Amino acid sequence: MPNKKSDVKAKTEFVKILHERGFDAAVVSSPADIKATKDGVTWYFEIKMTKRNDVYFGAATLTEWRQALVDPEHFRFVVAQTNDTEEIFEFLEYSPEEFMEYSTVPPFKIFFSIDLVNRGKKRKSTKAVRLTKDNIEVMDRCYEEIKQGNRE
Repeated sequence: MPNKKSDVKAKTEFVKILHERGFDAAVVSSPADIKATKDGVTWYFEIKMTKRNDVYFGAATLTEWRQALVDPEHFRFVVAQTNDTEEIFEFLEYSPEEFMEYSTVPPFKIFFSIDLVNRGKKRKSTKAVRLTKDNIEVMDRCYEEIKQGNRE
């Protein structure tokens, strides 16, 4: 059964558009979905796909934002709006500065993964940071600090 939340087709379609614009482009896994070059300049495009036609609520990772702020002139967040059959896409491109206007930072989430088949066996993650009491305290202080600095 195909993954209904997969954005593979949106990425493929956007790569085609980039090729039409004269980019050499390919889907990559990090630091964004698509890496493209044109005239010796590297660009990154982060695809966010939705089938909504009213309000789209999504998320971007800190990794994506890090890259966006390294070279904001050559990074775009791209909202791929489509229908249920994913036949037609409309791509809306945003610079990091523009995308920031629509973005908020909620209280940090702490993810867990419990193997219910092999109970007691801990799953290993190479990208995530293991939770500790100290990490919770750091996140709490950090979130309080950014909340205080963001009062309007």
